[in-house]
Amino acid sequence: MRHVVITGGSRGIGFGLVREFLLRGLNVTFCGTTDHSVMKAMNLLTEEWSSKKFRGVVCDVSKEDDLLNLWEFGTKIFGEVDIWINNAGIDNPQATFNKLQPSVINRLIDINIKGLIHASHIAYNNMLKQGKGSIYNMGGLGSDGRMIKGLTPYGMSKRAVQYFTKAFARETGKESPVIIGLLLPGMVLTDMLLDPIRKGEDNARRLKRVYNLLAEEVEPVASYLADRITSNEKNGAIISYSGSTRMFLKIPGRLFSGRDIVSDKLEA
Repeated sequence: MRHVVITGGSRGIGFGLVREFLLRGLNVTFCGTTDHSVMKAMNLLTEEWSSKKFRGVVCDVSKEDDLLNLWEFGTKIFGEVDIWINNAGIDNPQATFNKLQPSVINRLIDINIKGLIHASHIAYNNMLKQGKGSIYNMGGLGSDGRMIKGLTPYGMSKRAVQYFTKAFARETGKESPVIIGLLLPGMVLTDMLLDPIRKGEDNARRLKRVYNLLAEEVEPVASYLADRITSNEKNGAIISYSGSTRMFLKIPGRLFSGRDIVSDKLEA
């Protein structure tokens, strides 16, 4: 039975991926940053699946010992790791860079960049010992160089993720038994997007219009990514929901339908 490990799998798109891989019959190990978040996710999953199919563990990806424990925890229960997904990440409070506290910037870099790099190092070297495996890194806003005012550190971190992933895949080459890939989910309506609207920030009305047109719910994005992850055999693959035909075909209808996905989520 194939085994997937997902960092940041207790909520958002990470939790969506946990569900999609369980639907496809894989065993899943995931982590979250607190006991509460992990137990909440575990309780939701047990409503649909036997707990023999999944395990959750607390892991701070900025700590190398936690990452090593995540690998050992998962392999002790489910055996070899076939797929490792570096999904864990945080954003920064939306403000111009000079107004952010250094502690906020440092924490973001520790998780989004250093945590992902250390996790990739651990997973890759252990997968080499296995003789197989694949590692996928989660891109996001800024991966393609786009700049959004107030999100400079976050966008920088995702640009770094794209560079690192492409460069590492090129270094390892076609002959490597371990695949390196990049995931580009596009605009997914998670708490990361909704929080500025909940807080009533100045640009909340504009954000709501943009999200209603371009944002997607977690389920279709996670399903799309899971399908392509499980079938991919190419090192250096870029799996992009945001650039898919499926996504582009939805936009014209949304312009005229009065779609209000944001209000639905806020009221849920």
